[in-house]
Amino acid sequence: MKRSLTNAIGWSCSATWGDRAFSALFNVVFAALLGPRDFGVVAIAMVYVAFIQMFLEQGLATALIQRQTLQPKHLDTVFWVNLSSGLVLAGISVSFSSWWANINHLPGLAQIIAALSISVPIQGMTIVQFALLQRDMDFKRLALRSNISVLIGGSIGIAMAFGGMGVFSLVAQQLVKDLTALLLLWRVSSWRPGVRFSWKYLNELLGFSIPTFAVRLANFADTQAGVALLGVLVGPSAVGLYRLADRLTGTILSATTGAIQSVSLPEFSRHQNDHAMLRDSVLACLRVSTTMTLPAMAGIACVSDSLMAALGPQWVPAADVLKLLSILGMILSFALYTGPLLQALAKPGSLALLVWTRNIVGLGCLVIAGYIVRGGTVYQQVMGVTLARFAFGVFIVTPFFLYILLRLSKISFREFAAPTIPSICSAISIAVSTLALPHFDSFGRRGPIVALTAQIIVGGICGIGTLCALDPQVRRILRKGLPRRYDLELAASPELEQQQIPR
Repeated sequence: MKRSLTNAIGWSCSATWGDRAFSALFNVVFAALLGPRDFGVVAIAMVYVAFIQMFLEQGLATALIQRQTLQPKHLDTVFWVNLSSGLVLAGISVSFSSWWANINHLPGLAQIIAALSISVPIQGMTIVQFALLQRDMDFKRLALRSNISVLIGGSIGIAMAFGGMGVFSLVAQQLVKDLTALLLLWRVSSWRPGVRFSWKYLNELLGFSIPTFAVRLANFADTQAGVALLGVLVGPSAVGLYRLADRLTGTILSATTGAIQSVSLPEFSRHQNDHAMLRDSVLACLRVSTTMTLPAMAGIACVSDSLMAALGPQWVPAADVLKLLSILGMILSFALYTGPLLQALAKPGSLALLVWTRNIVGLGCLVIAGYIVRGGTVYQQVMGVTLARFAFGVFIVTPFFLYILLRLSKISFREFAAPTIPSICSAISIAVSTLALPHFDSFGRRGPIVALTAQIIVGGICGIGTLCALDPQVRRILRKGLPRRYDLELAASPELEQQQIPR
């Protein structure tokens, strides 16, 4: 039986929120224990390994999800391609690790990369099962697998950090997480590979997967360019400051929109030939994601000073970076479904061209900014790259991607904007309430941790209260739990509120 979009979003949110909540908690603890330099060294290594992993999946998982009919040989062929690619890429990763270490002037980086390269073939053995569960909208099993693996990996990493293992505690966290995720995925998935391989079935998938891989490579360049550029131009301390702020905003954005993005591709693909249902699905995803993203991003921006002060004085320069990246995340959330929509409509080539054009121009802006601030202080270096990324995302990327999304789905600007009013008001109420607290004389006398706690409590109450007052859909969710299918249709069409069918 086909699972409803509502149920899939619920479990996808559970997976993403659990993953991101635990990850954010562990990142904060690691940051306090290790400091910016160790945090930055592992971030530089992870960029390298993540780039190698990009060539592992090659867009084949997305092709399995989007394709309307699948044969067993499709699955077997993809599995053996991924496994063999993982082993080859792990060898390549180790071979070139010294080169990456020399570029970043970090001799010990090669050992870290060699250890992290073990995760490449591990990932190769998860791709088919993961794609099948996503295709079936079975996000419940994916949620359990994700949350358990993150918790186990993070707990072991933190224990090693307390034991004085330094950067290798972060390495252990990643490896244990990946291995646990592999074992759990094979436990919850009933599919097993057969000893079959077919060039014919591989070629059927490559027509869709190659442009999709080009999009993934472009997205990787977009998200990791700042880290790589800072690593080459300025060093690990600046990378650590930027990386922590980027991870915190990325965690919030993934928790609020990532879960819905995971559902959006299979959902849009199911309705690729039914324009009315596709339009309603896009509206529903937009409304749910903005309702969660705008207040959350406003909150993290407003508590940035208290949060960084609580981590220690060495992290204070990252507060302004966190503010800018949070605002950028709020704005980008309006255009995040352009990619899944183009893929669902079988236009991966158009998406690849669009994304690569964005990245080439954006990378040029980052390079120019990096060279301008190369001789400045660490704060000036980090802020220069952040400001370049912020301006490009706000004034060029979002307007263009949003225009394409609305045009393809035939949604008017009024239909798009009206459901976002409650979430915008909620974000404003969070900003006003949290920024007003420092004006009370007793606010800052008890230390940054107390200040941070007070801001979170006050901002949360004001934000949720505003949403409940202005958004009847939120009131129903809080009163009855996750909405059923009909509720989600109301989310896409608020004007139907007065015509609600009695339950």
